[in-house]
Amino acid sequence: MKSDRLPPAVDFSDLGFGVSATPANRMPHPHRHNEIEMTVLEQGWIEYLFGGGRIQIPAGTLCVRWAAIPHQSTDFEADCLHYSLKIPLAWFLNWRLPERLVTALLGGELLLDHEPDAGCSDLAMLRRWHASFQAGTPEHQRMVLLEAEARLLRLAMNLPSRSRQAELGGVQAHVGKVERMTVFVAGHYTEDIAVADIAQAAGLHPNSAMRLFRKACGMTLMEYLTMHRVCHAQQLLATTDIKIRNVAIDCGFGSVSRFYAAFERIVGQRPREYRTSIRSQLLP
Repeated sequence: MKSDRLPPAVDFSDLGFGVSATPANRMPHPHRHNEIEMTVLEQGWIEYLFGGGRIQIPAGTLCVRWAAIPHQSTDFEADCLHYSLKIPLAWFLNWRLPERLVTALLGGELLLDHEPDAGCSDLAMLRRWHASFQAGTPEHQRMVLLEAEARLLRLAMNLPSRSRQAELGGVQAHVGKVERMTVFVAGHYTEDIAVADIAQAAGLHPNSAMRLFRKACGMTLMEYLTMHRVCHAQQLLATTDIKIRNVAIDCGFGSVSRFYAAFERIVGQRPREYRTSIRSQLLP
C-alpha cells in the first residue's frame, strides 16, 4: 500500500473524490463516468443493467465497479439511501492494488462482497465515510481513502474464488430482448458489427431493435456500442503504452478519425491528452 506517500494536507475533494448518500432511483438511460465506484444500498435491493446483463444487488452488499462501463439502475425494492464513494481512476491505480483486482475491474467485471461481521458492515463503513466527508477536513478525507484502500485490498484477497459478474452474487433477472442486445454488444464490441448484427442476436428486425433499445435505454444502439469501445480505449490508454492508432483498431473503430471524434465527444479530451492526464496524476 502506497498511501503513506499521499500528502496529508491535500483537499481530496478537489481531486474528484466524493461520498454521496442519495435516494435509490431508476436511471432513464445508461451513463458512465471515469471513477472506480464503491456502493452499498441501505435496505431492499437494487437492480443494475451493467455491461452484459441485469444484476440484482441486495442491501448491505458492497458493489465495486469501474463506472466507465455503461451502467443503469433499472429498479429497486424500497425507498432508501444509496451510499457511493467515487475514486478517480489515476488514484486507484496509484494504490498499486493486486493485479487480479485491477484487471477484473478494468476488464468490465462488477464485483460484489459482503462483510460477515455485522460490527464492521460495509453499510456502517459507507455511513461513516459519508459523515467524514461531510466534515470536510483533509484529515477526515484522508482517513476515508486509507480505509477504502484497505477495503479494496480485502476484496482482492478474496478474489481468486470469484468469477465473472454473473457469479459474483447477483441474481440475474430474466434476459429479455434489450438484455440480449447488451450481452451481444458486451461480447462483440471490438469486432466490426452493425445494428443488423445486434438486432439479429435478439431476434428482431433492425428498425424494431433500434426503437426498442432507444425507448428502454434513452440512447441509440450505436451510441451504446461506441460507449463500450471508448471505455475499452480508456483502459488501454491508462494502463498500456499501445500506440493510439492501434488502440483505435483494438477497440473496434473502423478508422482513427472516427475514434478521435468519438473519444473526444464522450470523454471530453483527445486520447493523447487523456493518457497524459492519467499518467501525470500517478505517483512516481
